[in-house]
Amino acid sequence: MLKVIRFLELMWLVIAIVSAVIATYHLVTGILDHALFFYFFSAVAVALFFLRKRQRTKLEDN
Repeated sequence: MLKVIRFLELMWLVIAIVSAVIATYHLVTGILDHALFFYFFSAVAVALFFLRKRQRTKLEDN
């Protein structure tokens, strides 16, 4: 079970990094609406990363 949670944790981190890179690309090319959407998605992915990390640490303590 901990391996699945660790995988999901890393998946959200990768999604956050990729979406931040895409957002920066859209910001440089001048498409501000798309960049804001991807920055928002990146922030949500980071929040879910920390949520999964907290869940994993609680399960490891038990």
